[in-house]
Amino acid sequence: MADDVPASSEERLYPATWDEVKEVELEDSLRATPAQRLAWLEEALKLAWLAGAAREDKQS
Repeated sequence: MADDVPASSEERLYPATWDEVKEVELEDSLRATPAQRLAWLEEALKLAWLAGAAREDKQS
């Protein structure tokens, strides 16, 4: 507590503001490989299927 001056964004280990969080999320998504993006999509589709959001209504 000897120094009450907040650390700069370069000195922190994690993002502290909403804008910094959004910037980190964007950087992470742009850095993802095609295989990582495909794996994410497969997980999202599986979750949607299990939740019933991806099923078709069978109305005849």
